[in-house]
Amino acid sequence: MSTFRFLLPLARLVFIAALPLGIGTQLNIAHAQNFAPLMPTITTNGVASTEVVPDIATISLGVETERPKAAAAARDNALAAQAIVGEIKAQGIEAKDVKTQSLTLSPEYDEVSDNNGRVTKRTLRGYMAHNSLSVRIRDIAKAGVLAGQLMDKGANNFEGIVFDYTQKEAKYDALRGDAVRDALRKANSYVNGLGLKLGRVLEIATQAPYPASAGMPPKMLGAAKREAAAVPVEPGNEVLRTEVQVTWELAQ
Repeated sequence: MSTFRFLLPLARLVFIAALPLGIGTQLNIAHAQNFAPLMPTITTNGVASTEVVPDIATISLGVETERPKAAAAARDNALAAQAIVGEIKAQGIEAKDVKTQSLTLSPEYDEVSDNNGRVTKRTLRGYMAHNSLSVRIRDIAKAGVLAGQLMDKGANNFEGIVFDYTQKEAKYDALRGDAVRDALRKANSYVNGLGLKLGRVLEIATQAPYPASAGMPPKMLGAAKREAAAVPVEPGNEVLRTEVQVTWELAQ
């Protein structure tokens, strides 16, 4: 988007000219003191983007254990979770990259419903304990292997995978500079044809940068298998994009 503004306070000038000389002089002085002349301006948008390949993966998984008694469900689930955490540490994952997401223990019921779908009977079947973890893997090539190993150790609930990339802020800083240069290029293309020049920068407005997927979306395949074989992981690509709006004064 490009915007030109050539604004003059014509209404005020006409009003002053119509008044008696003495009043007009006073108002003209007040006008000069309270209203700065409006300068013509131009506003252009600049856009920049780049494609990146993720190099960090965060997998979320958990272990669920159902037992007739609550204490047994909690105990056995804790043992399974400890085995999973032990395997994570054995693979060289640092403690700061492992996070407990949730711990739950809840009753499980068998229900009988009538023809209208209304529950007519509930029988306590047991208790379900659930422990959910997230693991950040800084060597993305190992994500599929680790996921398979954790499933072999007892992880029976795979909850998803998220990809990220290192030096994200540095990449966005470079994009911001490119976006400003794009806005400058567009502004010059307009004013050069009018015989004008760009003056001071009056405002720089930015929008929050955001990634957009490109190509195949990130995904993990085969998570339901319990074999220790590596789970296929496809990180795909992402497009980082940023946009800026710059306003300049116009000069002759």
